[in-house]
Amino acid sequence: MNTRTSQRSRRLRAAPREDFAFECLSRLARILVRCGHSPRALVRDLREICRTLKEPSKPWDPTRLGFLVDVPHVIALWHSDPSYLGPDGQPAALPMRAGGPSLTALIKRVLPRDDPDSVANALLRMGGLRKHGGRYLPTGRHLAYRQNSARLHSMYALMGMLRTVDRNVAGAKSAAIFERSAVNPNFPVAALPALHRRLKSRASELLWDFDGYMRRRERHFTGGARTRVGVEIFAFEEPEGVRLVERPPTRGKTRTRPYGRSRRRNT
Repeated sequence: MNTRTSQRSRRLRAAPREDFAFECLSRLARILVRCGHSPRALVRDLREICRTLKEPSKPWDPTRLGFLVDVPHVIALWHSDPSYLGPDGQPAALPMRAGGPSLTALIKRVLPRDDPDSVANALLRMGGLRKHGGRYLPTGRHLAYRQNSARLHSMYALMGMLRTVDRNVAGAKSAAIFERSAVNPNFPVAALPALHRRLKSRASELLWDFDGYMRRRERHFTGGARTRVGVEIFAFEEPEGVRLVERPPTRGKTRTRPYGRSRRRNT
């Protein structure tokens, strides 16, 4: 292995820790190449795409990404831990600091290395907290991201999808991660709003259930290595008028699959 190749290999191994953009691009490139795309053509296409883009007004700050991904856990714990619930089973109004349950103690449970005042102010700016008589209450079970925060959080969701697809497309069946989809190629555009309302309602309950399961496992296992794990649910719409390349007609009898059935991959 020559020096240049060795340096690239070391950079690739270090990418998940040090270089978010490099990991994102490398995983996407591996997926495309495994599916038959030419690496040389990908280089040409990326160069052409980047020439059309302007330099960002703010530089990339990797420290913000982990914070934005983890801070909703404060709200989730507030809704589930009996120490922070009122007699009615709902989140109790918490003082910032106190000898007993407090917002500072709650934040330190989730983000022990972060400043509680900074976290509380961030949650207030993001609309996840409100003040009530000198105390704090969550505005809901979920935290809605806005503007630049939403972009950063979406990047993390994109990376999660790339990591899963990259791992599954590599072909190691024993190491595959759950990946399912339900695709309908002939869905009426007029029915899209109802579909998204239905998905939002059902997915919210499912994600809350899994969030609770992960919190219980977090408390149950007191030792050993730890990692960040997540479950993402998303919908996609193909732009109107854009179609996949039509398959050539087949001869003889073929087996068909009904539209909308879930597709199983590598698990």
